[in-house]
Amino acid sequence: CDMSIQEMKEYLKLCLEGESSIPKRQKMLAEKKSALLKSIEELNASVAYINWKQEFYREVLAGEREYVS
Repeated sequence: CDMSIQEMKEYLKLCLEGESSIPKRQKMLAEKKSALLKSIEELNASVAYINWKQEFYREVLAGEREYVS
């Protein structure tokens, strides 16, 4: 999991508090998961753009499309 040092310290502190801190740990993990899923969406959008651009360049070089800057 890609947690910052501060987040890891907070998580460890909660772990040391025992079972009573499980709801806080669940919330912390849910928030981290949500942030990671958002990052994945953004990365997938970036990859999709690169794929589109590469196909555009392939079509231009193959004479299938006029180059428009």
